[in-house]
Amino acid sequence: MKKIVLAGGSGFLGQALARSFVNDGIDVVVLSRSRESEGLKGRIIQWDARTIGGWKEELEGADVLINLTGRSVDCRYNEENRALILNSRIDSTRVLGEAIKRLENPTKAWFNASTATIYNDCRGDAVPHDEESEVNARGFSEEVGRAWEKAFFDSSWEGVRQVAMRISIVLGKAGGAFPVMHRFCKFGLGGAQGPGSQWMSWIHLDDWIGVVRFLIENESIVGPVNLAAPNPVTNSEFMKEMRTQFAPFGMGLTAPSFAVQIGAVLIGTEPELVLKSRKVISKVLRMNGYEFRHPNIRSGIKNLS
Repeated sequence: MKKIVLAGGSGFLGQALARSFVNDGIDVVVLSRSRESEGLKGRIIQWDARTIGGWKEELEGADVLINLTGRSVDCRYNEENRALILNSRIDSTRVLGEAIKRLENPTKAWFNASTATIYNDCRGDAVPHDEESEVNARGFSEEVGRAWEKAFFDSSWEGVRQVAMRISIVLGKAGGAFPVMHRFCKFGLGGAQGPGSQWMSWIHLDDWIGVVRFLIENESIVGPVNLAAPNPVTNSEFMKEMRTQFAPFGMGLTAPSFAVQIGAVLIGTEPELVLKSRKVISKVLRMNGYEFRHPNIRSGIKNLS
């Protein structure tokens, strides 16, 4: 590879990829809505994620386009934020598709972010969802996931390989859920959240990078792919491992569902981010031979200590 374009690549996940590719001497172009570039890896090109501009020329002849654009879901789901969450994903995907259509030498592969919350809430001993599971669940997050993927696959072009990355919780020190959980544990609040029986599908940052690279190299893989470790855990199991590594004396107060509901309002987020049960694995990665560096939660969390 010579050139990769990361749309929305200035955040936690995008910069993890940018560092990895830059270290390999690859030309990494980051499409960002912000004018700030200090400390970011890659060549920063400004765009508004809605309309075609000079940034389109960066896609010409690129080996891979990876779109991670989208307003954070870590907020209250009021009417304004719902519109921002949905439109930021749909608009950026559609305008990238339109740009590809106008290229003389289009990118060979287009990977678009999606979400592992596209599947039904999965409780108890039910079999985990994989890429062959239905995606007809009701709910705002699920509707966003379906609309996002529809916009992506509706923008298909001959010769451009498309992969929808259904991303689970990514564990890394620099962003996402892990730093928040880490702080909870340090302050003695690392007990189970809600019932504790809700499932958590997750992937270590090393495997986030590893899977993306694997998907780039394996040109036969197309369509939806779940980016999730092969061993989902319950919230209780996850927090137990967090306490083992980070909590004073391994202790941590639990937070029943009503406390999670109240706390979510106080910190400006949605309780479903903690209380929903996500039990997802990847049949595609298993069948194609991807080997996880951190297949279990103990290895994943210990590596982050």
